[in-house]
Amino acid sequence: MTRPTRSSTSASRASGVDLERVRSRVSAYVYGNVLVLAAVVGCSPEYVHDGSAVVVVLATTVTTYLAHVVAHRTGGGVGRHREEAELHLRAELRDATPIVTSGVLPALVLLVSALAGWRETPAALAQLVAALVPVVRLAATGSVTSRHVPGGSSRGAFWSAVGLAAAGTVIAAVKVSLTH
Repeated sequence: MTRPTRSSTSASRASGVDLERVRSRVSAYVYGNVLVLAAVVGCSPEYVHDGSAVVVVLATTVTTYLAHVVAHRTGGGVGRHREEAELHLRAELRDATPIVTSGVLPALVLLVSALAGWRETPAALAQLVAALVPVVRLAATGSVTSRHVPGGSSRGAFWSAVGLAAAGTVIAAVKVSLTH
């Protein structure tokens, strides 16, 4: 087994958060955005108009958060004493919050559309904006994570994030095509 290096376990330079916590939060951020994107894209125009799309996005957000926390609690609790497992659970609850933030703005955009009674083109535009939110968030991953690593932002981080946004979009499209 490889021993962690100082750079893999030390606190991030900007936030003082342990690098393992940063990694966990970035994973939740990516996971949440991809699944919210799939939820938005999978909604029909009728769902956008009648407000059901808001419920779909919020339900996806909440259940993804809960599943993420339960999975990490289960896996992270292996071999830990009760007190240590409780500390780990608290950390996981915090680390999973990017999943929740992934769904808030798309749900608000869809809610405004439903409350305004928008149909056809305005509703489609609202759905497009709601779908672009997680894509833009995925594309911003490089700048978000570069604050936490030595050396800061780089051209490679930018292009990696653009690739991540493209990959997230493809994953969401595949999920929608296979499940709807």
